Amino acid sequence: MLIRFNVENFLSFNQLAEFSLIANKERRLSTHVVKGEGVNILKTGVIYGANASGKSNLVKAIDFSRKAIIKGIQTLTHTNCHYRLDSQNIHKPTTFNYEIKTGNKYYSYGFAIKLNESKIIEEWLFEIGKKKEKKIFERYINNKGNHEIKIDIKLSKDAEKRFDVYRADFQKSDKLLFLSEINRKSIDDLPEAADFINTYQWFAQKLTVLLPDSKFAGLNFIGDDNEMSTTFNKFLSVFNTGINKIISKEIDLDKLDIPNKVKLKLTENIKKTEVILFEIEGNTYSLRLNKNNEYKVKKIGLEHLSEKGKPIVFDIENESDGTQRLFDFIPALHQLSKTNAVFIIDELDRSLHSRLSYAIFELFFKLTANNESQLIATTHEALLLDLDLLRRDEIWFVEKEQNGSKLFSLDQFQERSDKVVSKSYLLGRYGAIPIFKSFNNIEL
Repeated sequence: MLIRFNVENFLSFNQLAEFSLIANKERRLSTHVVKGEGVNILKTGVIYGANASGKSNLVKAIDFSRKAIIKGIQTLTHTNCHYRLDSQNIHKPTTFNYEIKTGNKYYSYGFAIKLNESKIIEEWLFEIGKKKEKKIFERYINNKGNHEIKIDIKLSKDAEKRFDVYRADFQKSDKLLFLSEINRKSIDDLPEAADFINTYQWFAQKLTVLLPDSKFAGLNFIGDDNEMSTTFNKFLSVFNTGINKIISKEIDLDKLDIPNKVKLKLTENIKKTEVILFEIEGNTYSLRLNKNNEYKVKKIGLEHLSEKGKPIVFDIENESDGTQRLFDFIPALHQLSKTNAVFIIDELDRSLHSRLSYAIFELFFKLTANNESQLIATTHEALLLDLDLLRRDEIWFVEKEQNGSKLFSLDQFQERSDKVVSKSYLLGRYGAIPIFKSFNNIEL
């Protein structure tokens, strides 16, 4: 679970900003809280703000830092990602820090990077507890300009010898994260490496970020996964999309009418991902490499029923934007219900009816009553500002100020539980809404 996230000097965030999912002492909607060791963690956070206030930049900060950990700094575009309204910030480090719960352990992991030089300058991992914290490792630049990694956990002779080799390799490695690289080694046999593995796997397996331009992500699960296909059909029926069911037809890759160069490119990329989605003349296909290293192509269609009950297959592109958006949310809800996952969704309400956005959170709380999943989203949908649906501490605002974006929670306003907060928000009581200048001087 995500407990806290901090970011500084990234996009519109100039000074250190904190997004916290630590629950207050409120007793309402207690099922929204997971009780932990010395800290109670919220299962959701909904973030509001005017356009260009910084909501999406918070999600981008999480997405950027996650990709830096999983894929590497060198794979990311980081030019002009620092806070640019202060000319000095180009020389200042950008910092990201996470506090997370994975299994029964709690960790604080973060790093600092000079974005203009693409250089890591600090990195740290602590195990945090109710009374004290334990340093696992800390990385910094010493007086000689080399990267020094100090490991503070007790190591066996074999583990110490291997970690010494790993640390020596990092003296000049200013573009690599130690947590990432150590997990690319064969360390599963080292009990002392458990904290490194737990932390990395949380980013790689538990945390998912969905940006507004993500498209058809849910189709990755269609075809070979019968459970997911069934889940899709159930949800699409409940959401009254008019789709009777999703169908997929297996086709020989060699029989697809596409140039051989394109086929070669597709099969090269499939080695790097679980599935590739592509379109030919308006038809959607998925390409998967199965366990037997065989290329499997599926043509995906959506079956509707005519007035006489005759099945008619439509391509996904023929569906509404809202229906297409559901292909992101349905597998998200499925995974949230099955595992202790964390989904962060930017612009959850895009192309969705207000009632549907509300229903997604109702479903989330119902489906995850017995696990530790989290759903975090940015939105403009005022209907969600309902204290019968969300707690005060689950509602957050982002406001653009002269010196950068500022994050704050509804909890600081101490509103009563029967307060109509949507009305107060739209009236500007909490800030984080658009402020327009006079239109009198506009002439057409």
